[in-house]
Amino acid sequence: MNRLDSLFPVRHRTIAGGIALGGLLIGALTLAGVLGATHRQQQAQATETTRKTLPLTATQPELQAALLAEVDLPASYAPQPPSPSPRVRTPRPERCAALLGAPDELIRTAAATVATTHPKARLQPTAQAVSGHRGPTLITQVLSTFTGDGALGTLNELRRMGQRCRDFNAVLDDGTAVRVRVEDVPRDRLPADLLKLEGDAYALRFTLTGKERTMTGYLALGRVGGLLSMLREMDSGERQGAVADLGRFTGLLEQAAKKLLPITLGGAQPTPRS
Repeated sequence: MNRLDSLFPVRHRTIAGGIALGGLLIGALTLAGVLGATHRQQQAQATETTRKTLPLTATQPELQAALLAEVDLPASYAPQPPSPSPRVRTPRPERCAALLGAPDELIRTAAATVATTHPKARLQPTAQAVSGHRGPTLITQVLSTFTGDGALGTLNELRRMGQRCRDFNAVLDDGTAVRVRVEDVPRDRLPADLLKLEGDAYALRFTLTGKERTMTGYLALGRVGGLLSMLREMDSGERQGAVADLGRFTGLLEQAAKKLLPITLGGAQPTPRS
């Protein structure tokens, strides 16, 4: 032991202890950083798991914002001046004609039909948004949310209607009698963005044959959790109107699916347009 050690033994022990304590603190901070990163990773995984398992919900404004707006449509769908449209009058005895009626009414009719076989089920939509666009063709869209299995039950009933109603009669608002034939649109013709929704999706093609002309139309239905989406395009019935085309209709479906992704993926909701 040198003279300084003998004179200041406490000071040297304090310095040595401080060095040892500093080493322990550095080790503790390093371990805390590793544990913190692991915890954050586990939290992110838990959040992702929760997002996938929680029931999908949306408010009325969120549904309204997810509807196709005029700015979402191609230039070929530019609005045209309103004129009387040959919408379908739905006779009570002919349930199949409801497929060509107002889409929001069609959804409520299908939900009510399911409720008659499941009296305890609550199948009326909890929120619903409807839009319509008049251009060279008539476009209508409905987004509805349900609780429980309401969306699945309603979609299955609409699918059954499409399978049962392959050939039926209907009367347009102008009194024109038409023969309606219905066929499925092949699933491989549906856009990839619609199938990305990881739910049920299918589409129907309508051919309306009257005395003077033949009109076409398409109806697509999709479901993700408790959200039910319906999009329909029909000939306007005007002599200068365009014919509903499958290629253009699938383009509309693709755009509609993209607007739905923020809701179905649980991300930031689209901002409603003024």
